[in-house]
Amino acid sequence: MPSLSEPDFVARREVLRLIAAGAAASLAGCSKPDQPIVPAVEDKDGDRAGRIRRYATTTMLAGYGRGATALVVDGRPIKLEGSAMHPASLGATDLFTETAILDLYDPQRLRAPAGPAGIAGWPMLERALISRLAGSNGEGTVLLTGRVTSPSLLARIAEARARMPGLRHIRSEAIDDDAEREGARLAFGRPLTMRSRLAEADVLVLLDADPLGPGPDQVAFARAWADRRRASGKPQRTYVLEPSPTQSGICADRRIALHPALVVNALLAVAASLGTGTSGAVDLPPDAAAFVASVIRDLRGAQGRAVVMVGRGQPPEVHALAAWVNQRLHAPIDWIDPVDPDLSSHVESLASLAHDMADGRVSTLMVLDANPVLHAPPSWHFAEALGRVPLSISFSAFPDETAMATRWRAPLAHSLESWGDACGPDGTASLIQPMVKPLFGGRSALAALAMLDPAGPRPNDHDRVRRQWNATDDGHWRDLLVAGVVDGTAATPVSPGDARLVMPAPSRASAAMIVTLPPSPTLWDGRGATNAWAQECPDPVTRQVWGAALRISPGDARRLGVGDEDIVVFAGLSAPVKIVEGQAEGVATLPLGHARTAGGPIATAPGTLGPGTDAYRLRGSRGGWLSGEVTLVPTGAKAHTPRNQKDFALDGEAASLYPVLAPGEAMPKPPSRATLLGAGPERPPDTPQWAMVIDTSACIGCNACVVACQAENNIPAIGPEQIGKGRDMHWLRVDRYEHEHGGGYQPVPCMQCETAPCEPVCPVEAPVHSAEGLNLQVYNRCIGTRTCQANCPYKVRRFNFLDYAGADLWGDLDPAPVTAQRNPEVTVRARGVMEKCTYCVQRIETAKHGADATGEALVTPVTACQAACPTQAIHFGNLADPASDVAQLRRDPRHYALLEELGTRPRTTYLAKVRDAGEGEGEA
Repeated sequence: MPSLSEPDFVARREVLRLIAAGAAASLAGCSKPDQPIVPAVEDKDGDRAGRIRRYATTTMLAGYGRGATALVVDGRPIKLEGSAMHPASLGATDLFTETAILDLYDPQRLRAPAGPAGIAGWPMLERALISRLAGSNGEGTVLLTGRVTSPSLLARIAEARARMPGLRHIRSEAIDDDAEREGARLAFGRPLTMRSRLAEADVLVLLDADPLGPGPDQVAFARAWADRRRASGKPQRTYVLEPSPTQSGICADRRIALHPALVVNALLAVAASLGTGTSGAVDLPPDAAAFVASVIRDLRGAQGRAVVMVGRGQPPEVHALAAWVNQRLHAPIDWIDPVDPDLSSHVESLASLAHDMADGRVSTLMVLDANPVLHAPPSWHFAEALGRVPLSISFSAFPDETAMATRWRAPLAHSLESWGDACGPDGTASLIQPMVKPLFGGRSALAALAMLDPAGPRPNDHDRVRRQWNATDDGHWRDLLVAGVVDGTAATPVSPGDARLVMPAPSRASAAMIVTLPPSPTLWDGRGATNAWAQECPDPVTRQVWGAALRISPGDARRLGVGDEDIVVFAGLSAPVKIVEGQAEGVATLPLGHARTAGGPIATAPGTLGPGTDAYRLRGSRGGWLSGEVTLVPTGAKAHTPRNQKDFALDGEAASLYPVLAPGEAMPKPPSRATLLGAGPERPPDTPQWAMVIDTSACIGCNACVVACQAENNIPAIGPEQIGKGRDMHWLRVDRYEHEHGGGYQPVPCMQCETAPCEPVCPVEAPVHSAEGLNLQVYNRCIGTRTCQANCPYKVRRFNFLDYAGADLWGDLDPAPVTAQRNPEVTVRARGVMEKCTYCVQRIETAKHGADATGEALVTPVTACQAACPTQAIHFGNLADPASDVAQLRRDPRHYALLEELGTRPRTTYLAKVRDAGEGEGEA
């Protein structure tokens, strides 16, 4: 190793100190940033030790910002919640926001720059870059990023390009929107972004689209959709045509499985009914033709109140025709200029870079928070081309595939360690406010770009962001930090003009099998694979964790002679099979982002599926989200795929678990049955009686509540091996059901039974009832008999078979930094005790203490799951108050209790799902 100068030695010594110090280093590193940060809510207590303070900030997904609120205790961020002021979060979260807090403390994060000679300091990396750029105008230098919407970062890139005219900036996101942009260009002559106002849509038609599924707009779309379904008056109706079940399809009023090649035919039939001048006779299976006829009837009666959406997997011509259809329907849609200012194609830009690297035309490559080696189509041989670049640097938080292929890799700071800004999908700008100094020595994206201009002025990130927003006045700057959102920055809708009628050619489904490649609902494009919470969060469709199987239809399974978990080989890959009801025949589905070859011990954990199931390897040379034709060949072998739920079908009496009603229909009363349970304890007067009501008609199965509960209550991830043994530590699960009228989701926390079956069977009285109606668990009494778990009909109690809180999922890495995330108001449970949902009793007690201290009325607390829910399906409050939300919802005609006939008198109850099938139910 080359000798180090004193500055290099000091930098390296500091990194090694952090690595060796473990938990102590992490906890000591949780110190305030150098510049002042401002809490979202001020109070009289100041910085009292142990008190939770809230700060406005922003989390990122696919380059878009979503407003967030960071909960900080004694300098340690412990949880993220949504910002009510940001239109992309609306006070709620998604799974990716909830899991971001674990990324901050993850021991897998890169901790120091490393080059060809091994670990090094930042000065050595800077000298290597300076020597390469010396005397050039940037010719042969490329900056590769994902989507960039940060005004401050875009300004910094523009400054670098002005100083070095030869510098190229290439933007390429793994999950791109090329088809949508090109479709708008075909229809209107310029790229535009469609913003559907789903809250105004009486009829919603989704053609291979999943607005309720994962993505930067999930929370906003889900809230609008749920608000419209709750609105009084004419019901909202959702139709879905798709090749594989999605969250939108499972929640739809009517759904049909359709080969992706035939989606264009369905849209052509709809367009013909609106005046294309064509007959509308297209190739569709009889059931799909009848389904489309029902769609057309509904659309005709909903002019001005209907929206047609097309998914990213469809070609641009289909998006262009959808734009024409929506214009003829006078759909509630806004068109805006793209928030991402780079109008080039994501796929073509990256393909051009791969070609230039292979031809030796790139001398220096800086990769900033992107992983092209993972998602580039295999025919490009991107990693091999990257090896021909003399100086390549990857700035990444984790040792991903690209970081392992470049000559240098350097740690990138977490957003909770950085100053910055970002724009949401609608253009709304919000600020990124650091909660702590960088824990592992990483640099922000702004600081990384400053390395391109070593001789220029280097204002710190705080000053650069403040200058970007002209916040010269301290009061103005403080107001911006408190709100977190910059008013008046949302994109203004434009008038696109008349849409040109683009008529794509009708299509026919191939007889050969194809594979659709959707983003993972838990890992997105693969960046979530390093996160243990995301890996252990069940897929909303298959309920699989720690990996993804190849989904095929029951008909295809019979034809191939395979069953669940049988391994098949195809196109050079191998994967276990998952048979899924509602999957189109001739179509298999393999989610992206799984089967990572780098990223750390979590991403490559034993028990996860290996690189043979990497869906990116099925991408063609032109990108896209469909494979070419494949042949599935059974191998006769099996692979265990851990799942948290194996049975989904409801029939007969079991349908009472998840009743589905027509609009205006009331719940039938359950049959009267004898019970051995008593009447329950008496409740003192004037004491709050806590209860929860969950609206299953609004639940979209996104699992934000599951991970929010995990972050709030110090619930550990236990790994694929333990899940494979049937164990699960989540205090809340979201069951998925299939029935004759479709499907749906049902969140199941503890029922907090009035006459709880778990209480009388415990020999040490560990389960107890509080005066406020909570079923609590006294941990230091529990001796692990598990009789309470055996006696619970709802199966919501979890037993610590092992010391899961200290379990080593991170291989040889010290997991101690993760302890800094834990909520100090919740006990960290030891091995051998039973645990369960407590309605976030710590939040209840905090609210009570606040009321006692101020003498004011008790403010109903918000549970972690309730705060996270994007559709506001979860309601919590005081049942003793007749005006409370839960008291009123219990009088709703849709109200029911789970297994009410058992006489447990649960405090957690439900509203049945409402399904408006419309006309023509029997025709489809």
